[in-house]
Amino acid sequence: MNDLLNASLGDALAAVAPDLSDADVDAWADALAPAMGAAGITTPRRAAAFLGQVAEESGGFSTLTEDLTYTAQRMCQVWPARFPCVAAATPYAGNPQRLACHVYAGRLGNGVEATGDGWTYRGRGLIQLTGRALYEQFGASCSRTAEQAAAYLETKEGAAASATWYWSLRKLNPLADTWSITAITRMVNGGTTNLADRIRLSNAALRTLSASTHTA
Repeated sequence: MNDLLNASLGDALAAVAPDLSDADVDAWADALAPAMGAAGITTPRRAAAFLGQVAEESGGFSTLTEDLTYTAQRMCQVWPARFPCVAAATPYAGNPQRLACHVYAGRLGNGVEATGDGWTYRGRGLIQLTGRALYEQFGASCSRTAEQAAAYLETKEGAAASATWYWSLRKLNPLADTWSITAITRMVNGGTTNLADRIRLSNAALRTLSASTHTA
């Protein structure tokens, strides 16, 4: 990673995740710097766009595993085709494992509901990889099986590596170069959930990184 960006990465992390302790900022910076460097996320715009997205996806670097504890009402909003009414969703309310196995069955490379793939390969990492197919792809990039990748994704090193791997897979550096945060959000999120926060966080990181590189 560019030496100037590497030096200011901790400051940028603090800007997008102000609730992190100093120790966690340092630990995340240590995990992210080599992964970002290897992925070419080495300019202020690229680093800022990346950090804004992963900060939003992970709740400020606090969550590396998808939370599937939903109320029946919320399930109807998130998966209206699967849960057209509260009665259909009620059996899955407050039961994240059963819900994951149901909503992720037969898609994203997962097997049928009974295999448990939906739970085993639920969202993990800073940019939450979801489904056996992506776990296998990521695992192949770091000499791990899909099952081994699941455990790796819950570590800082693995979460950082998977996020930069996905960033490269989706070829997001050129979008960062043109500061196309909405387009990046669609590629990362599949929609524009919390777009305003993603823009705000990306801008906060860019201000910090730009100030650091201009004054160095």
